[in-house]
Amino acid sequence: MIQPNWENVAKHFLRSLTSMHPYLHPTPIDVMIEWRKGMYIGHIQIIFPDYSPEIVSLSKSTNPLHNGLVDAIRKLDHERLNLMADEKLDLTGRNHVLRRLENILTNLTPEQTKYMIAHPLNYYEVGANIKN
Repeated sequence: MIQPNWENVAKHFLRSLTSMHPYLHPTPIDVMIEWRKGMYIGHIQIIFPDYSPEIVSLSKSTNPLHNGLVDAIRKLDHERLNLMADEKLDLTGRNHVLRRLENILTNLTPEQTKYMIAHPLNYYEVGANIKN
């Protein structure tokens, strides 16, 4: 089987991801997430900085990345933050609200959960096929 040129794939993939940054608020932090022996790509956003900078919104790839793509992304994007997610988390799907403790993603504390219930988030998603 012929392997793709992972560096080329990574360049296009990263360009696509970063092209959305101007439309994201708060400012995203690009991440690689290790969870249950898989590597995912995405970004986190600190959503309640005045209450707790630990509370982040995680947007990640639905499926784990191929090892060749992971290696190429790491080679091209030295600034991307590496995070480990608690294996007990259910990170199925793309969007999650979590607690970030340095480079670890885990569940919110009970107090943070109460705050989230009192201040629910709205997610707005724009399809990639929309043209100006």
